[in-house]
Amino acid sequence: MDMKECTYGSKCYRRNKQHFLGFSHPYIENVASRINNGEIEAVMSLGLTPDLVEQAQVVAELMESGELIPKEQQMLETSVYNRTRGVKRNASEMTQKKASQEAEVNHLEHKEKQLKIKAPSADGKTFATFKALEENQPQESVGKELNPQQKVEASAPLHYFLSAVANEPETWNQPLTLRFADLFHPSLGLLQQSMQMNFMVELGWLLAQYCQHKVQRKPLLVIYGVESKELSEAGSRVPTINTIRVKPKYPFGSHHTKMSMMSYEDGSLRIVVHTGNLIESDWEDRTQGIWVSPSCPPLLSEAAENTGDGDGDSVTGFKRDLLRYLETYSLVALQPWMEKIRKADMSHINVCFIPSSPGSYPIHPGANERVPRWGHLHLSWLLQQHSSSEPDDTVIMQCSSIGSLGPSPSSWLVGELAVSMAASSSTAKLGQQTVQVVYPCAQDVKASIHGMAGGGCLPYTRQGHSKQTWFTGFLYKWRSESRLRTRAMPHIKSYARVSSDMTRASFFLLTSANVSKAAWGMRSNKCATLMIQSFEAGVLFLPKFIFGGRSFELGRQIILPYDLPLTKYGDGDEPWFIDNMR
Repeated sequence: MDMKECTYGSKCYRRNKQHFLGFSHPYIENVASRINNGEIEAVMSLGLTPDLVEQAQVVAELMESGELIPKEQQMLETSVYNRTRGVKRNASEMTQKKASQEAEVNHLEHKEKQLKIKAPSADGKTFATFKALEENQPQESVGKELNPQQKVEASAPLHYFLSAVANEPETWNQPLTLRFADLFHPSLGLLQQSMQMNFMVELGWLLAQYCQHKVQRKPLLVIYGVESKELSEAGSRVPTINTIRVKPKYPFGSHHTKMSMMSYEDGSLRIVVHTGNLIESDWEDRTQGIWVSPSCPPLLSEAAENTGDGDGDSVTGFKRDLLRYLETYSLVALQPWMEKIRKADMSHINVCFIPSSPGSYPIHPGANERVPRWGHLHLSWLLQQHSSSEPDDTVIMQCSSIGSLGPSPSSWLVGELAVSMAASSSTAKLGQQTVQVVYPCAQDVKASIHGMAGGGCLPYTRQGHSKQTWFTGFLYKWRSESRLRTRAMPHIKSYARVSSDMTRASFFLLTSANVSKAAWGMRSNKCATLMIQSFEAGVLFLPKFIFGGRSFELGRQIILPYDLPLTKYGDGDEPWFIDNMR
Protein backbone atom coordinates (compact mmCIF):
# COMPACT_ATOMS: atom_id res chain seq x y z
CA MET A 1 0.00 0.00 0.00
CA ASP A 2 1.33 3.44 -1.01
CA MET A 3 1.02 5.44 2.22
CA LYS A 4 0.56 9.19 2.21
CA GLU A 5 3.03 11.23 4.18
CA CYS A 6 1.66 12.64 7.43
CA THR A 7 0.63 16.27 6.92
CA TYR A 8 2.17 17.25 10.25
CA GLY A 9 5.60 16.01 9.18
CA SER A 10 8.23 16.24 11.92
CA LYS A 11 5.68 18.00 14.17
CA CYS A 12 3.43 14.94 14.36
CA TYR A 13 2.48 14.18 17.95
CA ARG A 14 0.67 10.85 17.43
CA ARG A 15 1.87 7.68 19.17
CA ASN A 16 -0.84 5.26 18.04
CA LYS A 17 0.65 2.48 15.96
CA GLN A 18 -2.35 2.50 13.61
CA HIS A 19 -1.44 6.06 12.66
CA PHE A 20 2.09 5.01 11.70
CA LEU A 21 0.69 2.10 9.69
CA GLY A 22 -1.55 4.51 7.78
CA PHE A 23 0.79 7.46 7.17
CA SER A 24 4.50 7.62 6.44
CA HIS A 25 6.92 9.61 8.62
CA PRO A 26 10.31 9.59 6.84
CA TYR A 27 12.33 11.20 9.62
CA ILE A 28 10.89 9.01 12.38
CA GLU A 29 11.29 5.92 10.19
CA ASN A 30 14.95 6.81 9.62
CA VAL A 31 15.55 7.10 13.37
CA ALA A 32 13.67 3.83 13.92
CA SER A 33 15.85 2.04 11.34
CA ARG A 34 18.95 3.22 13.17
CA ILE A 35 17.51 1.97 16.48
CA ASN A 36 16.87 -1.48 14.99
CA ASN A 37 20.39 -1.50 13.57
CA GLY A 38 21.86 -0.91 17.02
CA GLU A 39 23.18 2.60 16.33
CA ILE A 40 22.41 3.56 19.93
CA GLU A 41 25.12 6.17 20.50
CA ALA A 42 24.43 7.90 17.18
CA VAL A 43 20.71 8.20 17.90
CA MET A 44 21.26 9.41 21.45
CA SER A 45 23.58 12.13 20.13
CA LEU A 46 20.74 13.60 18.03
CA GLY A 47 19.21 15.26 21.08
CA LEU A 48 15.72 13.98 20.34
CA THR A 49 12.76 15.09 22.44
CA PRO A 50 11.15 12.45 24.70
CA ASP A 51 8.05 12.51 22.47
CA LEU A 52 10.09 11.78 19.35
CA VAL A 53 12.00 9.01 21.11
CA GLU A 54 8.71 7.36 22.07
CA GLN A 55 7.41 7.69 18.50
CA ALA A 56 10.61 6.18 17.12
CA GLN A 57 10.30 3.24 19.52
CA VAL A 58 6.77 2.53 18.29
CA VAL A 59 7.87 2.67 14.64
CA ALA A 60 10.99 0.57 15.35
CA GLU A 61 8.85 -2.20 16.81
CA LEU A 62 6.49 -2.10 13.82
CA MET A 63 9.46 -2.35 11.45
CA GLU A 64 11.10 -5.12 13.49
CA SER A 65 7.89 -7.17 13.42
CA GLY A 66 7.49 -6.64 9.68
CA GLU A 67 4.17 -4.77 10.03
CA LEU A 68 5.62 -1.56 8.62
CA ILE A 69 7.82 -1.09 5.58
CA PRO A 70 9.01 2.51 5.03
CA LYS A 71 7.47 4.30 2.05
CA GLU A 72 10.71 4.63 0.09
CA GLN A 73 11.19 0.86 0.18
CA GLN A 74 7.70 -0.14 -0.92
CA MET A 75 8.23 0.40 -4.67
CA LEU A 76 11.27 -1.89 -4.58
CA GLU A 77 9.36 -4.55 -2.62
CA THR A 78 6.47 -4.36 -5.12
CA SER A 79 8.93 -4.80 -7.98
CA VAL A 80 10.46 -7.81 -6.26
CA TYR A 81 7.02 -9.31 -5.69
CA ASN A 82 6.07 -9.00 -9.34
CA ARG A 83 9.26 -10.63 -10.55
CA THR A 84 9.24 -13.68 -8.31
CA ARG A 85 7.21 -16.70 -7.42
CA GLY A 86 7.48 -17.96 -3.83
CA VAL A 87 7.64 -21.36 -2.27
CA LYS A 88 5.49 -20.24 0.70
CA ARG A 89 3.15 -17.47 1.83
CA ASN A 90 6.05 -15.04 2.51
CA ALA A 91 7.93 -15.88 -0.65
CA SER A 92 6.57 -12.76 -2.35
CA GLU A 93 9.69 -11.09 -1.01
CA MET A 94 12.11 -13.22 -2.96
CA THR A 95 14.16 -11.51 -5.66
CA GLN A 96 13.78 -12.27 -9.33
CA LYS A 97 14.49 -15.74 -10.63
CA LYS A 98 15.30 -16.54 -14.20
CA ALA A 99 12.48 -18.13 -16.13
CA SER A 100 14.45 -21.35 -16.30
CA GLN A 101 14.52 -21.54 -12.50
CA GLU A 102 10.78 -21.07 -11.92
CA ALA A 103 9.96 -24.68 -12.63
CA GLU A 104 12.35 -25.72 -9.87
CA VAL A 105 10.70 -23.31 -7.43
CA ASN A 106 7.29 -24.78 -8.22
CA HIS A 107 8.68 -28.26 -7.76
CA LEU A 108 9.97 -27.32 -4.30
CA GLU A 109 6.57 -25.88 -3.41
CA HIS A 110 4.84 -29.10 -4.40
CA LYS A 111 7.42 -31.18 -2.56
CA GLU A 112 7.00 -29.07 0.59
CA LYS A 113 3.25 -29.69 0.66
CA GLN A 114 3.86 -33.41 0.30
CA LEU A 115 6.39 -33.37 3.13
CA LYS A 116 4.00 -31.61 5.48
CA ILE A 117 1.32 -34.17 4.77
CA LYS A 118 3.75 -37.00 5.46
CA ALA A 119 5.47 -35.41 8.45
CA PRO A 120 5.68 -37.89 11.33
CA SER A 121 4.84 -37.17 14.94
CA ALA A 122 7.46 -36.03 17.44
CA ASP A 123 7.76 -39.64 18.59
CA GLY A 124 8.66 -41.05 15.14
CA LYS A 125 11.59 -43.33 14.47
CA THR A 126 15.02 -41.77 14.78
CA PHE A 127 17.80 -41.86 12.21
CA ALA A 128 20.46 -42.70 14.77
CA THR A 129 20.91 -43.40 18.43
CA PHE A 130 22.49 -40.63 20.45
CA LYS A 131 25.55 -42.77 21.08
CA ALA A 132 26.15 -43.24 17.38
CA LEU A 133 25.92 -39.49 16.87
CA GLU A 134 28.13 -38.85 19.88
CA GLU A 135 30.78 -41.12 18.43
CA ASN A 136 30.50 -39.29 15.10
CA GLN A 137 29.40 -42.43 13.30
CA PRO A 138 27.27 -42.38 10.11
CA GLN A 139 23.61 -41.96 10.95
CA GLU A 140 21.46 -44.99 10.26
CA SER A 141 17.80 -45.46 11.02
CA VAL A 142 17.09 -47.51 14.12
CA GLY A 143 13.97 -49.18 15.37
CA LYS A 144 13.74 -47.55 18.79
CA GLU A 145 11.38 -44.61 19.21
CA LEU A 146 12.43 -41.73 21.44
CA ASN A 147 9.97 -39.40 23.12
CA PRO A 148 11.15 -35.95 24.33
CA GLN A 149 12.04 -37.20 27.81
CA GLN A 150 14.12 -40.02 26.34
CA LYS A 151 15.87 -37.50 24.11
CA VAL A 152 16.63 -35.27 27.08
CA GLU A 153 18.00 -38.24 29.04
CA ALA A 154 20.03 -39.48 26.07
CA SER A 155 21.49 -36.00 25.45
CA ALA A 156 23.02 -35.89 28.94
CA PRO A 157 25.17 -34.34 30.17
CA LEU A 158 24.71 -31.45 27.71
CA HIS A 159 20.91 -31.39 27.15
CA TYR A 160 21.56 -29.19 24.11
CA PHE A 161 19.46 -29.45 20.92
CA LEU A 162 18.77 -27.82 17.58
CA SER A 163 15.26 -27.21 16.28
CA ALA A 164 13.69 -29.43 13.62
CA VAL A 165 13.57 -27.99 10.08
CA ALA A 166 10.25 -28.49 8.29
CA ASN A 167 11.77 -28.74 4.82
CA GLU A 168 14.68 -30.98 5.84
CA PRO A 169 12.90 -34.27 6.70
CA GLU A 170 16.10 -35.92 7.91
CA THR A 171 16.19 -33.47 10.83
CA TRP A 172 12.71 -34.32 12.10
CA ASN A 173 13.67 -37.19 14.37
CA GLN A 174 17.37 -36.69 14.99
CA PRO A 175 18.22 -37.50 18.61
CA LEU A 176 19.60 -33.99 19.14
CA THR A 177 16.57 -32.27 17.59
CA LEU A 178 13.43 -30.94 19.29
CA ARG A 179 10.31 -29.07 18.20
CA PHE A 180 9.01 -26.32 20.43
CA ALA A 181 5.81 -28.29 21.08
CA ASP A 182 7.95 -31.15 22.44
CA LEU A 183 8.55 -29.05 25.56
CA PHE A 184 4.95 -29.75 26.64
CA HIS A 185 5.00 -33.48 25.97
CA PRO A 186 3.65 -35.46 28.96
CA SER A 187 6.80 -37.61 29.03
CA LEU A 188 8.58 -34.57 30.50
CA GLY A 189 5.98 -34.28 33.25
CA LEU A 190 2.31 -33.51 33.78
CA LEU A 191 2.18 -29.76 33.22
CA GLN A 192 0.71 -27.67 36.01
CA GLN A 193 1.56 -24.19 34.71
CA SER A 194 4.19 -22.46 32.59
CA MET A 195 5.89 -19.17 31.81
CA GLN A 196 7.25 -17.85 28.52
CA MET A 197 9.70 -14.93 28.32
CA ASN A 198 10.37 -13.63 24.82
CA PHE A 199 10.71 -10.73 22.41
CA MET A 200 8.05 -11.45 19.77
CA VAL A 201 5.03 -13.67 20.41
CA GLU A 202 2.24 -14.90 18.14
CA LEU A 203 -0.31 -15.99 20.72
CA GLY A 204 -2.31 -18.19 18.34
CA TRP A 205 0.79 -20.12 17.27
CA LEU A 206 1.99 -20.42 20.87
CA LEU A 207 -1.32 -21.85 22.08
CA ALA A 208 -1.33 -24.26 19.15
CA GLN A 209 1.91 -25.77 20.53
CA TYR A 210 0.21 -26.34 23.88
CA CYS A 211 -2.85 -27.76 22.10
CA GLN A 212 -0.78 -30.55 20.58
CA HIS A 213 -0.58 -32.08 24.05
CA LYS A 214 -3.94 -30.77 25.32
CA VAL A 215 -2.48 -28.45 27.96
CA GLN A 216 -3.61 -25.15 26.44
CA ARG A 217 -5.88 -24.37 29.40
CA LYS A 218 -3.15 -24.63 32.02
CA PRO A 219 -2.15 -21.28 33.61
CA LEU A 220 0.29 -19.42 31.38
CA LEU A 221 2.33 -16.27 32.06
CA VAL A 222 3.75 -14.54 28.98
CA ILE A 223 6.35 -11.79 29.41
CA TYR A 224 7.11 -10.16 26.07
CA GLY A 225 8.79 -7.21 24.39
CA VAL A 226 7.16 -6.21 21.09
CA GLU A 227 3.82 -4.41 21.43
CA SER A 228 0.88 -6.65 20.54
CA LYS A 229 -2.81 -5.82 20.83
CA GLU A 230 -3.59 -9.54 20.73
CA LEU A 231 -1.38 -10.16 23.76
CA SER A 232 -2.53 -7.13 25.71
CA GLU A 233 -6.14 -8.27 25.39
CA ALA A 234 -5.48 -12.01 25.86
CA GLY A 235 -6.26 -12.03 29.58
CA SER A 236 -9.76 -10.67 29.04
CA ARG A 237 -10.54 -13.47 26.58
CA VAL A 238 -8.71 -16.39 28.20
CA PRO A 239 -8.78 -16.30 32.02
CA THR A 240 -5.82 -18.69 32.38
CA ILE A 241 -3.44 -16.40 30.46
CA ASN A 242 -1.59 -13.48 32.03
CA THR A 243 0.45 -11.30 29.66
CA ILE A 244 2.88 -8.55 30.64
CA ARG A 245 4.82 -6.34 28.28
CA VAL A 246 8.28 -5.31 29.49
CA LYS A 247 9.85 -2.10 28.21
CA PRO A 248 13.49 -1.63 29.27
CA LYS A 249 14.25 1.63 31.04
CA TYR A 250 16.59 2.74 28.26
CA PRO A 251 14.99 4.00 25.03
CA PHE A 252 16.88 1.69 22.68
CA GLY A 253 16.95 -1.56 24.61
CA SER A 254 14.60 -4.51 24.17
CA HIS A 255 13.25 -7.47 26.08
CA HIS A 256 15.13 -10.03 24.00
CA THR A 257 15.36 -12.97 26.43
CA LYS A 258 14.00 -16.30 25.18
CA MET A 259 13.31 -18.61 28.11
CA SER A 260 10.59 -21.03 29.22
CA MET A 261 9.72 -22.42 32.65
CA MET A 262 7.41 -25.34 33.32
CA SER A 263 6.18 -26.54 36.70
CA TYR A 264 4.65 -29.99 37.06
CA GLU A 265 2.04 -31.66 39.20
CA ASP A 266 4.72 -33.57 41.14
CA GLY A 267 6.22 -30.25 42.30
CA SER A 268 9.21 -30.35 39.97
CA LEU A 269 10.42 -27.53 37.75
CA ARG A 270 12.17 -27.31 34.39
CA ILE A 271 14.00 -24.38 32.77
CA VAL A 272 14.52 -24.03 29.00
CA VAL A 273 16.81 -21.43 27.42
CA HIS A 274 16.54 -21.08 23.65
CA THR A 275 17.05 -18.66 20.75
CA GLY A 276 13.69 -18.43 18.92
CA ASN A 277 10.90 -15.90 19.03
CA LEU A 278 7.53 -17.47 19.72
CA ILE A 279 6.37 -17.06 16.14
CA GLU A 280 5.70 -19.69 13.50
CA SER A 281 8.44 -18.69 11.05
CA ASP A 282 11.18 -18.94 13.70
CA TRP A 283 10.40 -22.61 14.38
CA GLU A 284 9.71 -23.77 10.84
CA ASP A 285 12.74 -23.49 8.56
CA ARG A 286 15.27 -21.64 10.69
CA THR A 287 18.02 -23.04 12.88
CA GLN A 288 17.41 -22.48 16.60
CA GLY A 289 19.26 -23.69 19.68
CA ILE A 290 17.59 -25.17 22.77
CA TRP A 291 18.92 -26.10 26.20
CA VAL A 292 16.56 -28.15 28.37
CA SER A 293 17.34 -28.51 32.05
CA PRO A 294 16.90 -31.83 33.78
CA SER A 295 13.86 -32.05 36.04
CA CYS A 296 14.41 -30.08 39.25
CA PRO A 297 12.47 -31.72 42.11
CA PRO A 298 11.44 -29.81 45.22
CA LEU A 299 13.96 -29.70 48.02
CA LEU A 300 13.37 -32.03 50.94
CA SER A 301 10.72 -30.62 53.26
CA GLU A 302 13.17 -29.72 56.05
CA ALA A 303 15.47 -27.82 53.69
CA ALA A 304 12.56 -26.13 51.92
CA GLU A 305 11.30 -24.52 55.12
CA ASN A 306 14.31 -22.21 55.36
CA THR A 307 15.38 -21.79 51.77
CA GLY A 308 17.82 -19.13 50.69
CA ASP A 309 18.95 -18.33 47.19
CA GLY A 310 21.96 -20.62 47.64
CA ASP A 311 20.09 -23.68 48.88
CA GLY A 312 19.76 -26.42 46.31
CA ASP A 313 22.13 -24.59 43.96
CA SER A 314 24.77 -26.23 41.81
CA VAL A 315 28.51 -25.53 41.75
CA THR A 316 27.85 -23.34 38.69
CA GLY A 317 25.67 -20.91 40.65
CA PHE A 318 22.86 -21.33 38.12
CA LYS A 319 20.07 -20.90 40.66
CA ARG A 320 21.60 -17.82 42.25
CA ASP A 321 22.16 -16.08 38.93
CA LEU A 322 18.71 -16.97 37.60
CA LEU A 323 17.06 -15.53 40.71
CA ARG A 324 18.99 -12.27 40.68
CA TYR A 325 18.11 -11.89 36.99
CA LEU A 326 14.38 -12.36 37.64
CA GLU A 327 14.54 -9.92 40.55
CA THR A 328 15.52 -7.10 38.18
CA TYR A 329 12.06 -7.24 36.56
CA SER A 330 10.35 -6.13 39.80
CA LEU A 331 7.16 -7.90 38.69
CA VAL A 332 4.65 -9.24 41.21
CA ALA A 333 3.67 -11.94 38.68
CA LEU A 334 7.20 -13.37 38.86
CA GLN A 335 7.23 -13.81 42.63
CA PRO A 336 5.47 -17.24 42.60
CA TRP A 337 7.98 -18.47 40.02
CA MET A 338 10.91 -17.18 42.03
CA GLU A 339 9.53 -19.00 45.06
CA LYS A 340 9.31 -22.21 43.03
CA ILE A 341 12.95 -21.75 42.03
CA ARG A 342 14.04 -21.16 45.63
CA LYS A 343 12.33 -24.38 46.70
CA ALA A 344 13.73 -26.43 43.78
CA ASP A 345 16.77 -28.67 43.92
CA MET A 346 18.98 -27.42 41.08
CA SER A 347 22.17 -28.95 42.37
CA HIS A 348 22.49 -31.21 39.31
CA ILE A 349 22.41 -28.38 36.72
CA ASN A 350 25.87 -28.24 35.13
CA VAL A 351 25.71 -25.00 33.10
CA CYS A 352 26.17 -21.37 34.16
CA PHE A 353 23.45 -18.77 33.62
CA ILE A 354 24.61 -15.71 31.65
CA PRO A 355 22.17 -12.79 32.10
CA SER A 356 21.98 -9.25 30.79
CA SER A 357 19.61 -6.76 32.42
CA PRO A 358 19.30 -3.05 31.60
CA GLY A 359 21.37 -0.86 33.85
CA SER A 360 24.55 1.11 34.37
CA TYR A 361 26.72 -1.02 36.65
CA PRO A 362 29.81 0.36 38.43
CA ILE A 363 33.19 -1.25 37.83
CA HIS A 364 35.49 -0.98 40.82
CA PRO A 365 39.10 -0.69 39.62
CA GLY A 366 42.05 -2.24 41.34
CA ALA A 367 44.24 -5.30 41.34
CA ASN A 368 41.21 -7.43 42.12
CA GLU A 369 38.78 -5.53 39.92
CA ARG A 370 35.22 -6.18 41.04
CA VAL A 371 33.14 -6.38 37.91
CA PRO A 372 29.38 -6.37 37.43
CA ARG A 373 27.99 -9.90 37.20
CA TRP A 374 26.12 -9.03 34.02
CA GLY A 375 26.69 -9.28 30.29
CA HIS A 376 30.15 -9.94 28.93
CA LEU A 377 31.85 -9.05 32.22
CA HIS A 378 29.97 -11.84 34.02
CA LEU A 379 31.06 -14.22 31.26
CA SER A 380 34.64 -13.00 31.64
CA TRP A 381 34.56 -13.54 35.40
CA LEU A 382 33.35 -17.12 35.02
CA LEU A 383 35.96 -17.90 32.37
CA GLN A 384 38.71 -16.51 34.59
CA GLN A 385 37.56 -18.77 37.42
CA HIS A 386 36.78 -21.99 35.58
CA SER A 387 38.31 -22.20 32.09
CA SER A 388 41.67 -22.71 30.48
CA SER A 389 42.97 -21.52 27.13
CA GLU A 390 45.84 -21.87 24.69
CA PRO A 391 47.78 -18.95 23.16
CA ASP A 392 46.44 -19.63 19.67
CA ASP A 393 42.77 -20.15 20.57
CA THR A 394 40.12 -18.62 18.30
CA VAL A 395 36.94 -16.98 19.54
CA ILE A 396 34.02 -17.81 17.24
CA MET A 397 30.93 -15.61 17.44
CA GLN A 398 27.84 -16.84 15.56
CA CYS A 399 24.83 -14.53 15.40
CA SER A 400 21.70 -13.47 13.53
CA SER A 401 22.02 -9.71 14.02
CA ILE A 402 24.84 -7.21 14.28
CA GLY A 403 24.82 -3.86 16.04
CA SER A 404 26.88 -0.71 15.70
CA LEU A 405 30.42 -1.83 16.53
CA GLY A 406 32.36 1.42 16.19
CA PRO A 407 34.94 2.78 13.74
CA SER A 408 37.51 0.02 14.26
CA PRO A 409 37.84 -3.54 15.63
CA SER A 410 39.39 -2.21 18.83
CA SER A 411 36.39 0.04 19.52
CA TRP A 412 34.40 -2.83 21.01
CA LEU A 413 34.34 -6.14 19.09
CA VAL A 414 38.00 -7.06 19.63
CA GLY A 415 38.86 -4.46 22.25
CA GLU A 416 36.07 -5.37 24.65
CA LEU A 417 33.75 -8.28 23.80
CA ALA A 418 36.43 -10.62 22.50
CA VAL A 419 38.71 -9.78 25.43
CA SER A 420 36.03 -11.05 27.79
CA MET A 421 35.53 -14.19 25.69
CA ALA A 422 39.28 -14.84 25.72
CA ALA A 423 39.47 -14.64 29.51
CA SER A 424 40.93 -17.59 31.43
CA SER A 425 43.54 -18.32 34.03
CA SER A 426 46.16 -17.70 31.33
CA THR A 427 44.64 -15.20 28.89
CA ALA A 428 46.46 -14.67 25.62
CA LYS A 429 46.29 -11.29 23.90
CA LEU A 430 43.84 -11.27 21.00
CA GLY A 431 44.41 -9.97 17.53
CA GLN A 432 42.13 -9.76 14.54
CA GLN A 433 43.12 -13.20 13.29
CA THR A 434 41.78 -14.88 16.44
CA VAL A 435 38.21 -13.56 16.17
CA GLN A 436 35.84 -15.07 13.61
CA VAL A 437 32.16 -14.19 13.15
CA VAL A 438 29.69 -16.57 11.48
CA TYR A 439 26.95 -14.63 9.70
CA PRO A 440 25.32 -15.61 6.39
CA CYS A 441 26.53 -13.88 3.25
CA ALA A 442 24.03 -12.82 0.59
CA GLN A 443 24.65 -15.98 -1.41
CA ASP A 444 23.97 -18.15 1.65
CA VAL A 445 20.51 -16.61 1.95
CA LYS A 446 19.78 -16.88 -1.77
CA ALA A 447 20.56 -20.62 -1.58
CA SER A 448 18.42 -21.13 1.54
CA ILE A 449 15.14 -23.06 1.69
CA HIS A 450 13.06 -19.97 0.93
CA GLY A 451 15.60 -17.99 -1.04
CA MET A 452 15.72 -14.29 -0.27
CA ALA A 453 12.72 -14.60 2.04
CA GLY A 454 14.91 -16.77 4.28
CA GLY A 455 16.81 -13.64 5.27
CA GLY A 456 13.85 -12.19 7.15
CA CYS A 457 15.43 -13.15 10.48
CA LEU A 458 18.74 -11.41 9.68
CA PRO A 459 18.14 -7.65 10.16
CA TYR A 460 21.64 -6.24 9.47
CA THR A 461 21.42 -3.19 7.20
CA ARG A 462 23.61 -1.86 4.40
CA GLN A 463 23.63 1.57 6.02
CA GLY A 464 24.89 0.15 9.28
CA HIS A 465 27.61 -1.85 7.53
CA SER A 466 28.78 1.18 5.56
CA LYS A 467 30.01 2.66 8.85
CA GLN A 468 32.01 -0.45 9.78
CA THR A 469 33.22 -1.97 6.52
CA TRP A 470 36.24 -3.29 8.40
CA PHE A 471 33.87 -5.89 9.85
CA THR A 472 33.81 -7.82 6.54
CA GLY A 473 37.28 -9.08 7.29
CA PHE A 474 35.96 -10.98 10.30
CA LEU A 475 33.06 -12.69 8.53
CA TYR A 476 32.57 -16.38 7.72
CA LYS A 477 29.73 -18.11 5.88
CA TRP A 478 26.97 -20.20 7.43
CA ARG A 479 27.77 -23.86 6.75
CA SER A 480 26.06 -26.67 8.67
CA GLU A 481 26.28 -29.77 6.48
CA SER A 482 27.12 -31.95 9.49
CA ARG A 483 23.84 -30.91 11.14
CA LEU A 484 21.85 -30.86 7.84
CA ARG A 485 21.05 -27.18 8.28
CA THR A 486 23.08 -25.23 5.74
CA ARG A 487 19.86 -24.17 3.99
CA ALA A 488 18.05 -23.35 7.27
CA MET A 489 19.13 -19.81 8.06
CA PRO A 490 20.52 -19.40 11.59
CA HIS A 491 18.50 -17.52 14.17
CA ILE A 492 20.58 -19.33 16.78
CA LYS A 493 23.23 -17.28 18.61
CA SER A 494 26.29 -19.12 19.94
CA TYR A 495 29.84 -18.40 20.99
CA ALA A 496 32.82 -20.72 21.42
CA ARG A 497 36.57 -20.67 21.97
CA VAL A 498 38.32 -23.36 19.95
CA SER A 499 41.86 -24.61 19.53
CA SER A 500 43.90 -23.80 16.42
CA ASP A 501 43.45 -27.33 15.05
CA MET A 502 39.67 -27.08 15.55
CA THR A 503 39.52 -30.26 17.65
CA ARG A 504 38.86 -28.79 21.11
CA ALA A 505 36.72 -26.06 22.67
CA SER A 506 37.28 -24.49 26.09
CA PHE A 507 33.68 -23.23 26.27
CA PHE A 508 30.40 -23.10 24.36
CA LEU A 509 27.67 -20.52 24.96
CA LEU A 510 24.05 -20.62 23.75
CA THR A 511 22.23 -17.32 24.22
CA SER A 512 19.66 -14.82 22.98
CA ALA A 513 22.41 -12.16 22.78
CA ASN A 514 23.59 -11.08 19.33
CA VAL A 515 26.82 -9.24 18.59
CA SER A 516 25.74 -5.86 19.94
CA LYS A 517 26.60 -3.44 22.71
CA ALA A 518 22.97 -3.25 23.82
CA ALA A 519 22.95 -7.00 24.46
CA TRP A 520 26.38 -7.57 26.00
CA GLY A 521 27.08 -4.16 27.46
CA MET A 522 29.88 -1.68 26.85
CA ARG A 523 32.27 0.09 29.17
CA SER A 524 31.40 3.78 29.52
CA ASN A 525 32.31 6.81 31.62
CA LYS A 526 36.03 6.14 31.15
CA CYS A 527 35.50 2.44 31.88
CA ALA A 528 33.89 3.22 35.23
CA THR A 529 30.59 1.55 34.36
CA LEU A 530 29.13 -1.19 32.20
CA MET A 531 26.06 0.01 30.27
CA ILE A 532 23.56 -2.70 29.25
CA GLN A 533 20.33 -1.80 27.49
CA SER A 534 18.54 -5.11 26.84
CA PHE A 535 17.30 -8.18 28.67
CA GLU A 536 19.14 -11.31 27.48
CA ALA A 537 19.67 -14.85 28.78
CA GLY A 538 22.10 -17.62 27.91
CA VAL A 539 23.73 -20.77 29.25
CA LEU A 540 27.47 -21.39 29.38
CA PHE A 541 28.87 -24.91 28.93
CA LEU A 542 32.24 -25.39 30.65
CA PRO A 543 34.20 -28.69 30.40
CA LYS A 544 35.14 -28.47 34.09
CA PHE A 545 31.52 -28.84 35.22
CA ILE A 546 30.33 -31.26 32.54
CA PHE A 547 33.13 -33.72 31.84
CA GLY A 548 35.70 -32.72 34.45
CA GLY A 549 38.33 -31.79 31.85
CA ARG A 550 39.99 -28.68 30.47
CA SER A 551 38.29 -28.76 27.06
CA PHE A 552 35.49 -30.34 25.04
CA GLU A 553 36.41 -32.81 22.33
CA LEU A 554 34.62 -31.37 19.30
CA GLY A 555 32.46 -33.77 17.33
CA ARG A 556 32.40 -36.25 20.21
CA GLN A 557 31.67 -34.51 23.51
CA ILE A 558 29.97 -31.51 21.93
CA ILE A 559 28.80 -30.75 18.38
CA LEU A 560 28.76 -27.14 17.26
CA PRO A 561 25.82 -25.89 15.16
CA TYR A 562 28.15 -25.08 12.23
CA ASP A 563 30.91 -26.87 10.35
CA LEU A 564 34.62 -26.56 11.12
CA PRO A 565 36.87 -25.28 9.72
CA LEU A 566 34.85 -22.19 8.92
CA THR A 567 34.43 -20.93 5.35
CA LYS A 568 35.67 -17.38 4.96
CA TYR A 569 33.86 -14.83 2.79
CA GLY A 570 35.27 -14.71 -0.74
CA ASP A 571 36.37 -11.56 -2.57
CA GLY A 572 32.93 -11.02 -4.09
CA ASP A 573 30.92 -11.84 -0.95
CA GLU A 574 29.11 -9.33 1.20
CA PRO A 575 26.99 -9.82 4.33
CA TRP A 576 23.28 -10.41 3.94
CA PHE A 577 21.43 -7.11 4.29
CA ILE A 578 17.75 -6.95 5.18
CA ASP A 579 17.53 -4.17 2.57
CA ASN A 580 17.61 -6.93 -0.07
CA MET A 581 14.01 -7.78 0.85
CA ARG A 582 12.68 -4.24 0.60
